Amino acid sequence: MTLGMLGLAGWVISPIRIAAAALQDDLERVSLIPEMAEREGPLLVFRDFVADPDIEVEQHIRLQLNQRKDMLDLLRKKIGFEKKVRLSMEEIQVRLMFVPQLHEDHADAYHRYCRDITAYLFEMNEMDNCYATITSPNESYPPLSQDGISAFLVHRLAKDYRAVCRFTAESGRSVKYKAAGAIFSNHLGAVDLEIQSIAPGQFGLSRRAFTIWQNHTENLYTLMSIPVEETLHYQLGKATDREIGASMKNHPPKNLYAAQRLAEEWMAVEESVVGGLVNRLLEDYCSLHHMAIPASKPGDSGRPLPSLHQYRYRDRGIQLVGNLGFQDALALYMESPSTFRDQLFRQQDA
Repeated sequence: MTLGMLGLAGWVISPIRIAAAALQDDLERVSLIPEMAEREGPLLVFRDFVADPDIEVEQHIRLQLNQRKDMLDLLRKKIGFEKKVRLSMEEIQVRLMFVPQLHEDHADAYHRYCRDITAYLFEMNEMDNCYATITSPNESYPPLSQDGISAFLVHRLAKDYRAVCRFTAESGRSVKYKAAGAIFSNHLGAVDLEIQSIAPGQFGLSRRAFTIWQNHTENLYTLMSIPVEETLHYQLGKATDREIGASMKNHPPKNLYAAQRLAEEWMAVEESVVGGLVNRLLEDYCSLHHMAIPASKPGDSGRPLPSLHQYRYRDRGIQLVGNLGFQDALALYMESPSTFRDQLFRQQDA
């Protein structure tokens, strides 16, 4: 990686929230974090096993099982199927683990940056600070605040899982299968929307009151984006959840799977506006400190390219937010996510 200092001398300006010299030192250390070697330990426990419909874990289990020819052969013997067999998840339990940042100078620098960039976001948009705490835990079971959202800065996030799966043949015959394992999460920051079945035809929406931000990333742009992106998800999520709730009320989903697919589509729309807002805010923040916005990867002068399915509308979102402006795009989405979505798709068809 060749990002290096990124001309950080440009950060020496009059003091704004953080003294100029301290800000320069912090950003110099932050710029080096993507170059540091990844670590897989020590692994500490964030939270013990709980029922958790974790999409990342579910996708991992499906991929692993779909690649097992021995499993398909066994299923043919047990339940019999001709062309395909349906896999459903009846229960997923997840224990969250984390690798602490450990490198104190760099961890402290990134901690101060996260506090500064979120404060900048709150001040610029006259938002209430939604965070009760932003901390870098070094011991298992870090406490959650009871008065607001807790943000935890870690090196890596891991997920132990155990799940009950069901395979069903065309005939309706089925068999259960228990899966267990562990993965490192690819979600550098996550404000997950959880959908739960409350009663037949009724589903509840919730977002966790904690968020975990990983500093294990290949580029500085992503590292700087994480606190901005997750903070915007909490803010914009209020409008998204309102829209999903209204849609479920007017057109009740037939089952939990249909409700989850509805939510997933709206989360992709939310990701599009968040991507555009993050891009604009980082441009303004870096301009304020006389620094060029970091590239999305070494040697790249463009913006981050969407890779996960949830980011499928992100390029369009960046363009639409650029056309509308930060404040107008934010206000439009908060007032009517459907109107923002319509403009997003009209832009695609143009």
